Amino acid sequence: LTPQQYATLVKLAAGLCRAFPTLRPDCPRAAQGAVRMDALSDAEFAQFRGSLGHFHITKDKQDPGPAFDWERFLAAVRDELAKPAP
Repeated sequence: LTPQQYATLVKLAAGLCRAFPTLRPDCPRAAQGAVRMDALSDAEFAQFRGSLGHFHITKDKQDPGPAFDWERFLAAVRDELAKPAP
């Protein structure tokens, strides 16, 4: 993604977190804390409250893909949420 696309996605994700307070600025993680790169089970999907890639939902998709910087994105969302709401 371009810097502009990341910036827009960050604003969108922060806005959704504000609109839906149970939505957390995080993604599925493995036991060691790394971003999971596989599909969640039905039970995990039902319990998770955060950002998902298509690959977290189905084994048939890879997007946003391995080049997507989840840590950069989530840190920027948290930074945006730390600002006063517009």
